[in-house]
Amino acid sequence: MSLPEPSAIRIGHAERDQAVETLREAAAAGRRRLDELDGRIEAALAARTRDDLRPLLADLIPPAEVEVVVNTAAALERQRAGEPGWSWQDPLVFTARWDDVVRAGPWEVPPFLELHPVAANVKLNFVDARATSEIIDVVVHGGAGDAILIVPDGWGADVSRIEKGMGSLKSTVAPRPSGRLPLLVVRGKGSLGDIKVRHANRFDDWQRQRRLDKGGGIYAKN
Repeated sequence: MSLPEPSAIRIGHAERDQAVETLREAAAAGRRRLDELDGRIEAALAARTRDDLRPLLADLIPPAEVEVVVNTAAALERQRAGEPGWSWQDPLVFTARWDDVVRAGPWEVPPFLELHPVAANVKLNFVDARATSEIIDVVVHGGAGDAILIVPDGWGADVSRIEKGMGSLKSTVAPRPSGRLPLLVVRGKGSLGDIKVRHANRFDDWQRQRRLDKGGGIYAKN
């Protein structure tokens, strides 16, 4: 059985509660009147799909944060369908044995990732990616290759849980995100290769523009 369209996926208490909390924070900060808050909270509690929640939040928080609030149900559906990456016990695994593994473009990032740069590099570019969770768990099993994470502005990356190996560990990304933007929690153990967490550089921007000129889409090199 195929999964429903993302906008039509039914939501549960977690998404409604998160939306209500966002609305209350907006009222407390003076961004919305209390009488308007009542109407929006009532609509949020009656919401049945992700599309029901989006217009209630769209003028309060950035679009990326809206998606994080409404995507919990999608993650649950993927987990039930047995897709890798949607449960801690079954992460989405990237293994680079002799050739580099790259993921870039508008790919959907599940909450649980595992990287194995055995003898080549694993490079994940999140600049055009769509996160489905506020926390993205990234486990690195170091090898001779490098693990490279390219993070958009506003995202955070906590690398304090990494056990450094013989290679270097370097992050130029803030350890905490802005607002409800995603946080990468990077843990595991390095080895001979380097672990790099950074924002996009000029070469990344050039590669991205080339992909866009060719029509864009997900770039996956496995």
